[in-house]
Amino acid sequence: MSEIAGAMDFVTTRHPDREIRQSFPIRSQVRGWFFRVNELPTGYWQVKGRDRFGHTITCVGESPDDVLATAESEARQQSASEI
Repeated sequence: MSEIAGAMDFVTTRHPDREIRQSFPIRSQVRGWFFRVNELPTGYWQVKGRDRFGHTITCVGESPDDVLATAESEARQQSASEI
């Protein structure tokens, strides 16, 4: 099992989906979140996510699918805590 690290920060200004999708082309299963996946030179994968309000999530791990799943889980938790 890979070690996955995550971090979050946020901004309160709402951004249109169109602008976000230019930098974060993967639409999440979590409403309002978008992600991008990059392979790092070390062989690890990095997923960065952003929502319409500028909240961001970054996760790193060995498998792109696992890292994306972790990022979506963190996005789900972040979204639930704002309700």
